[in-house]
Amino acid sequence: MELIDVEPGDLFVTATLLDLQARFPTGHGRIRHFDRDWRLKREIDTGAYGLIASLHFDRTGTLHALDPQARRIDHFGATAMAALPPRGYGSMIELADGHYLLGEHLVGKTPGFEGEGKVYLVDGRGDVHATFDTETNGGVGGFLGVTHMALSPDAQTLYHVSETGAYVYAHDLGTKQRKGIVYTRADPPPLLFGLAALSDGDLLLAIGGGVRRIDTAGKIVRDYALPAGRGWAVVILREGGTSFWALDFFGGQLAIVDVGTSEVRLHKQLGLEKALTGLAEVPAAWEAGRP
Repeated sequence: MELIDVEPGDLFVTATLLDLQARFPTGHGRIRHFDRDWRLKREIDTGAYGLIASLHFDRTGTLHALDPQARRIDHFGATAMAALPPRGYGSMIELADGHYLLGEHLVGKTPGFEGEGKVYLVDGRGDVHATFDTETNGGVGGFLGVTHMALSPDAQTLYHVSETGAYVYAHDLGTKQRKGIVYTRADPPPLLFGLAALSDGDLLLAIGGGVRRIDTAGKIVRDYALPAGRGWAVVILREGGTSFWALDFFGGQLAIVDVGTSEVRLHKQLGLEKALTGLAEVPAAWEAGRP
């Protein structure tokens, strides 16, 4: 796959070119590549027709674009995962040992959205080393599986959601056992979207109107007030863990928010309504060819 020339602080943002005739948000895969000051460097055409669900920039310098509708991952860099079985993967976590967890975005038998909603442990070649039978609820549409994932600080517990469902699930990676529901959103609307794990074990949850922090007991610690919008659906912890990205799917806007103070450090409108589903930031310490 094509190699991408990157610099520390570069940003990749999903920018699917939507098909206005499609029933669900779907279109031609596009990724915008910006420098740290938001100057556009290039637009990448993945060649897929679907909806990119997330992006991940790994320690090898490879950008992964996960498109569950197209049932493919496009890899821009050295880690090609050529042996990976085709499934509707939508989320990725890179582990310290160089392996990856891939969440299957789709579940059930709805035509066009078939899937098993499981999580797979794979290596850089795409060989599957373990399969986790994760719990899902289908979300509002009934076909959403493991749409977002976060890993506990000790890397033993995987937290995951079926977006637009009300539950956060936990799964023990060591025993491969389900740990059940660890949080249920009770306030209206009872919808959950993306999530991220903080170093103290707390979780950040995208809840549509903003972002919520809960502790390990499922107690609400605080709600972060974000710029007006109803589609805040993605939350990504930034390098260092003191701030996070929040992405508004419906509004096509994003923000950087301070974890401790709740200050909105950056608010930017990108005009990517129903296409802003993922972002990857090149670490400040990253050097070409060497993580």
